[in-house]
Amino acid sequence: MKQSDYKNFIKKTFSTVLVAVFFATSSSVCSAKGFSIFLKKDKKKDKQQQQTVIPQPKTLNGEAVYSIEDCIDIALKNDPNIKIGQTQKDIANSDVGLAKSEYFPNITASTGFTSQHNKNTGKGGGFYNQGGSTSSDNNYYQLNLGVNQLIWNFGKTTARINMQKYNRESVGYDLENTILNTVYNVKMAYFEALAAQANQDVYERSVAINKLNYERTNALFQEGLKSKIDVVNAQVYLTDAEISLVNAQGQYQNAIINLNNAMYYPEAPEYKLKNTESFNFQQNKKVKNEVKVNYIPKNGSDELEQTAILTSGIEKQDIFQGYKFKPLVMPVDEAIQKAYENRPDLKSLLMVERAQQESLKAIKRSYMPELSASAGYNYRKNSDVSNTGFNIGAMLNLPVINAMDIKYSVEQGNSYLEMATENIDLAKKNIFFEVKQNYVNMVVLQKQIPLMAQKVQQTLENFELADGRYTVGLGNFIELQQAQTNYNNAQLELVQAVFDYNVAKEQFQKSMGVR
Repeated sequence: MKQSDYKNFIKKTFSTVLVAVFFATSSSVCSAKGFSIFLKKDKKKDKQQQQTVIPQPKTLNGEAVYSIEDCIDIALKNDPNIKIGQTQKDIANSDVGLAKSEYFPNITASTGFTSQHNKNTGKGGGFYNQGGSTSSDNNYYQLNLGVNQLIWNFGKTTARINMQKYNRESVGYDLENTILNTVYNVKMAYFEALAAQANQDVYERSVAINKLNYERTNALFQEGLKSKIDVVNAQVYLTDAEISLVNAQGQYQNAIINLNNAMYYPEAPEYKLKNTESFNFQQNKKVKNEVKVNYIPKNGSDELEQTAILTSGIEKQDIFQGYKFKPLVMPVDEAIQKAYENRPDLKSLLMVERAQQESLKAIKRSYMPELSASAGYNYRKNSDVSNTGFNIGAMLNLPVINAMDIKYSVEQGNSYLEMATENIDLAKKNIFFEVKQNYVNMVVLQKQIPLMAQKVQQTLENFELADGRYTVGLGNFIELQQAQTNYNNAQLELVQAVFDYNVAKEQFQKSMGVR
């Protein structure tokens, strides 16, 4: 091939390819715009993921403090299940694009070059060889370009596109359900940590009170006003209280670890917890750290007797002082209706049902023909001659029809659709009873908490009276310790009830699809 011919061939090939690409993109402007939108969304999402920043804890009196909102925010940024759900949504979005690609043109291109050298030798005697040697060189090169465009296939592609769109919506609601569960798990862990912290405060007060009681009993024993067995019993109760405090401290540390786990935050700093609206016990309340036993002279003698004062150091400003309880009020019928509207898992099932409907349409239309159009360009050249050609046409393709296959495919599609409908009905029934049960649990605890708070005040008053009786010698040590035990148990029961209420309230809200 001459160098000039080769250059001309390259120029023609390049120009023809550009024309074909322009034709293909022009015939699909709308689809291409939609595709560019997908790309923009993906870039925006990638940018958002790259800007993930863990919020730094606020400080209070020099200590780091996290609120429940801070913990939820951290969990939403860290939870790998949410990231997996986002990736699954991206995959579903790509499936929609793949379904739409059937409306894009199919472009084909091929080119080739062949060089042929022929040489004949001989002494003559034949038609082709009259004697001597002959040779010839022939160069062949070609270019083929083609475009095939689907015009209409009687709704098969449309049904498949709609099916993938509903699948994408279903995956999106699954992601919302994952986020709902993440928020719920963080709240449960947060309330568990608040309850463990409150229990620790109760046991710290118990240790302080038992320590003061031991010091007082020992002082009275030194004056001959109490027996040795009272001192020993006071030591035993103090040791038991210290053991309970150690256990409570361990439970609080484990609760913080569980909260960090719910946030997927292994590198979490040391921090304190901020109270919530429905879990607002006072923290770090101190009790008196010394005992003053006052004595006055007995009438007509030099001996001393103890004055009738409260010397145990009990403070009425305990962790329950100022506790405010605000119940959640909502009619159960309204809650059920709200659950039907909000629950992402139910919405996902509704999208699955619609996807099955579109799938069934695609199956029923699978035996319909397809109308398509095509265009082509070819260029041929050898050493002597060249030719070009252009063709355009339309084609109606009839599918291979298998009546048995169509029959059972339709039956299978109907079965999948029926199963999707039954799953929706099952979910609605489960939601109905779940909301009602959680509502009853919440209401019961709403009624119990004010009574338990009243019980705490009653046992505290009883403990103060028993302490005063013991001080003046009217009560025994067993009566005093029983009163203190009742007081501690009442506090722990109230903490547990408040924790159970918060759990029941969050379960009730989660069953309505509310974060």
